[in-house]
Amino acid sequence: MVTPHINRRRTFVATAGALTLTLLASLPASPTPDLRIDQMQVIGSHNSYRPYPSPETRARIQAASPKDWPSLAYGHPPLEKQFARGIRQIEIDVAPDPNGGAYAGLFANSAPAVRAAMGEPGAKVLHIPGVDMESHCPTFRACLGKLRRWSEQHPGHPPMFVLVNTGDAGGARFDAANLASLDDDIRRVMGSDHIITPDDVRGPAETLRAAVTSDHAWPTLARGAGRFMFVLDGSGAHEEAYRSGHPSLRARAMFGFFGEAEAEAAIFNIQDPRAEAEHIRHLVAQGFLVRTRADEGLAEPRAHDGRRLAAAIASGAQWISSDLYEGASNPEHLVYRAAFPGGALTRCNPATATCR
Repeated sequence: MVTPHINRRRTFVATAGALTLTLLASLPASPTPDLRIDQMQVIGSHNSYRPYPSPETRARIQAASPKDWPSLAYGHPPLEKQFARGIRQIEIDVAPDPNGGAYAGLFANSAPAVRAAMGEPGAKVLHIPGVDMESHCPTFRACLGKLRRWSEQHPGHPPMFVLVNTGDAGGARFDAANLASLDDDIRRVMGSDHIITPDDVRGPAETLRAAVTSDHAWPTLARGAGRFMFVLDGSGAHEEAYRSGHPSLRARAMFGFFGEAEAEAAIFNIQDPRAEAEHIRHLVAQGFLVRTRADEGLAEPRAHDGRRLAAAIASGAQWISSDLYEGASNPEHLVYRAAFPGGALTRCNPATATCR
C-alpha cells in the first residue's frame, strides 16, 4: 500500500521446507479444467510490481527508517517471469494521480519514457513516494498492458487474480471518480474478453453473495481460461465509494472486500491464517474466496518456520500471498520457499473439492 511513511502493510515468505512438506505430504494436487476457481489454491506474490531494491533505494529506506530495511529486503522478477514460474495471483499498489504529474518530480532523473508516463493523468504504481519507488511498471495502465500482452501470448492460460491495492497519497484520494478511472483503465486496456467481472459471476442471482454461496457460480478453470479477475483492495471508504450506486457491484470491473452479510460479499482478505483459521474455513465452506498471507516481515524465512504457510494451506484459503517463492529475489540465499508439496504453486483445494 502506498503511504507517506515507512509503517505500512507487509507480506513476505513462508517455507516449503522439510517441516512443511512432512505436514502436508498427504494432501492432493493437480487442478483440472472442470474445477471452479474456488476449488483451487494458488501461491501468489505480494507487491508484485516491486523489484529487489537497488542500492540507491536501500540507502533511502535505511535513511528514512533503518529498522524497516530487514523487512523490505525482498523483490520480484518482472510480472511475465512470475507468471512463467507459475504465479497466478499478484498485487499492484496504486496511488491516485487524476491530473498527472503528482509524482513527476520524484522521477526527474529517470528515463524519458518514465518521466513522460509520470506526467500523464492516471494511477501510478509505487510503494512509498520519495523512498521506495522502483517498479516494473510505474503506471497502472503500463501494468495492465503487460498483463494483456502476456495473455495474448499465452491463449487459454489459467485464470489469473489481481489485487488492486488503493492507497491515498500525494494529496489525492481514491474517491468515486478515481475509482471509476481504475475501472475504465481495466476495461479499456484488458478488454471484456480478458476479464471476469462481478456481473459474469452474479448472473441471474439477486446478489453477488447469493451467486457464490447458494449457486456456487464461480467460473470453472475452463470457463475462466484466458482471463484475469481484479479485486479492489482498499480502505473501508474506498470499498463503500466503489459500491455506491452499483449494488452487488453491477457494472463494476472489480470485486471487493465486504462484510460477510453484504450483498457484495464474495472475496475476503484474512491476514493471519493461524489466528483466524476457523474464520477462513467458515468462509471457504460457504463458497467465498479468501486471500491470506503465508508470512510477514521475512520473519518466517529467516527462522526457517513453515507453520504459517502450513496453516494457510490447511485453512483452505484459495490465494496465499508470499514474497519468497522459487524465482523471487533471494540475495540472502534463504532456503525457505512458499510452495505446495513438491514445489507446485497451484493445486486442487481439498477443502472445497474432491481432489485426485
